[in-house]
Amino acid sequence: MTVFSCEALIKQYKLSDHVVTAVNRATFSVEKGEFVAIMGESGSGKSTLLNLCAGLDRPESGSVTLLGKSLFQMKPDELCRFRGKHMGIVFQDHRLVPYLTALENILLPLSAAGRDISGYKTRLEYLINRLSLGDRLHHLPRELSGGQQQRVALARALIHFPMILFADEPTGNLDRESADHVAELLTELQKEEGESQATIVVTHDERLAAHAHRVLIMKDGELTPAK
Repeated sequence: MTVFSCEALIKQYKLSDHVVTAVNRATFSVEKGEFVAIMGESGSGKSTLLNLCAGLDRPESGSVTLLGKSLFQMKPDELCRFRGKHMGIVFQDHRLVPYLTALENILLPLSAAGRDISGYKTRLEYLINRLSLGDRLHHLPRELSGGQQQRVALARALIHFPMILFADEPTGNLDRESADHVAELLTELQKEEGESQATIVVTHDERLAAHAHRVLIMKDGELTPAK
């Protein structure tokens, strides 16, 4: 079952007197339960593509469809609600709310959507235990290491059982030990979710990409299958 697809996405930026095509007619789809890694050099357009796929940015042309719904035909408030219900997003720089504790950050998608948090108790306990966050829940982000912050961000992205997880360089700002730990957790969680969740990861990390079902290569804005 295809849960996600993008067709002929084009994203351009005007720099001085010329136009840069960051994403050039990118087309791919993802099946339910599939783990897809997108690799490429810095500046190749990977993060721009992921932002388009998650509806965080809009293209010059092309389409993105998730669960049969066209993201760019939605009004902003409708897209926000749809994203909050069906997507989990992990950013390279964590983007935790600095004045909220780790626990409050994890629960943020539920409270923002007005969901009954008590209904997610089992899910919360599972993620806390799986990500080894039990002794850090009442700490603020500044009191956590980079690896711990990324684990909080991962728990936040997964707390509401998203149909698809988008992760932008989830190990990019971490030391090797922390990066290996987060990569291991991400791949194990993907396996444990089984067929319930699709995952798209933008990464430089070959160890993380090695666990993907499929690897796509981004170069000069163009997307091709890995050889």
